[in-house]
Amino acid sequence: MNHKKAFLNLSVRALNKFGFSEVLDNRDILETNNIISQFDFDLHDVEQSMELHRIHADPLEIKRIIWFIPGINNPYWGGIHTILRFADFFKESHGVENCFAVTGNYSEAAIRNSISIAFPILKNEEIFFLKRQRDLEKLPSGDVSICSQWKTAFFSLKFNKVKRKFYFIQDYEPLFYPAGSISALIEETYRFGFFGITNTISLKKIYDSYYGGCSISFTPSIDRTIFYPPLSRKNDDKKTVFFYARPDHPRNGFELGISALEKLKQKMGDQVRIVTGGATWSPKDFGLDGIVENLGLLTYAETANLYRQCDAGLVMMFTRHPSYLPLEFMACGCPVVTNYNPATTWLLRDGVNCLLSRASASCIADILHTCLADIDTREMLIQNGYRTVAELSGWNEEIEKIFDYMSKGCFSE
Repeated sequence: MNHKKAFLNLSVRALNKFGFSEVLDNRDILETNNIISQFDFDLHDVEQSMELHRIHADPLEIKRIIWFIPGINNPYWGGIHTILRFADFFKESHGVENCFAVTGNYSEAAIRNSISIAFPILKNEEIFFLKRQRDLEKLPSGDVSICSQWKTAFFSLKFNKVKRKFYFIQDYEPLFYPAGSISALIEETYRFGFFGITNTISLKKIYDSYYGGCSISFTPSIDRTIFYPPLSRKNDDKKTVFFYARPDHPRNGFELGISALEKLKQKMGDQVRIVTGGATWSPKDFGLDGIVENLGLLTYAETANLYRQCDAGLVMMFTRHPSYLPLEFMACGCPVVTNYNPATTWLLRDGVNCLLSRASASCIADILHTCLADIDTREMLIQNGYRTVAELSGWNEEIEKIFDYMSKGCFSE
């Protein structure tokens, strides 16, 4: 196989990490310096922001929310879809006016179209573009602001035309980068003093315990009108495995997963079909022709239809968040195989509703093979997966809980 060479050619940044070129090192340093310059702050910024919470400590009537969000490439991707789901509920249930302050250079028509496709009730909400921090001067005020991805936290820090600030934390983003200047900068955003809204209890514990924050967590759910069991099970000796394969997102363990699937293919041959999705890339570029089929980016409905046809779903997550995919697999009757992660064992229980693997290609391949070959184990995982999803409280209940917290904040505790 020639895929190892392909891995080394993923990007200029990947080559730089392996130390192959002093020139590439310099480029990476320049890029980091640019980020540090662009996302800078001083103690006065933090103190001025925190003062708002001291001034506005009483219960708050929320009528207008400023959402600081990155650009939207796909409104159905987990993080941005959750944010839009919350905004949709706030408008529908509480009459909230949402203003989406989008950081970066984007087309208003494209952003508005993305939002309205996923949540039509939001199609006429205000959209404001922030190309640079001085654009904040023109952004109208609101009752509260909610930032999301770490870069948006810097805009929120310097925007004081609200009474309360929140940080919508959906993953532990310092782990998106190697330990160093950028990851340290991201960590500092957790010390800005924003009230936290964390996606899962794991992130709440990190935000509150590690960074002295004050937060509330919610348990994610799924859209059960899209993700549901198959009407009938296929009875075929040839098994189908799905892998969430994103080469440019290290947290998803692309290299480990692909190496494991190669070993599985060597063991099972034509008795297994391996399909991947989640990103656009060519198996040929990784020496994987005849081993995997990459379906690229799929719609919500297409992913659900695919999961219902699979005998095992492999997803890797090396940050402190479980991802939505295990829940979607479970709802569709697809047994879950994933890496052991101490931050997600509250949901993913080895040998109960999933199979957890050590982070080695051989271990992953062996566990996938067990999942495919052991009919009783697979059936047990499917049934317990259904139970796990059935126990979820549902989006409306979780979001209503968050709205109540936003009105009161930590002041009620």
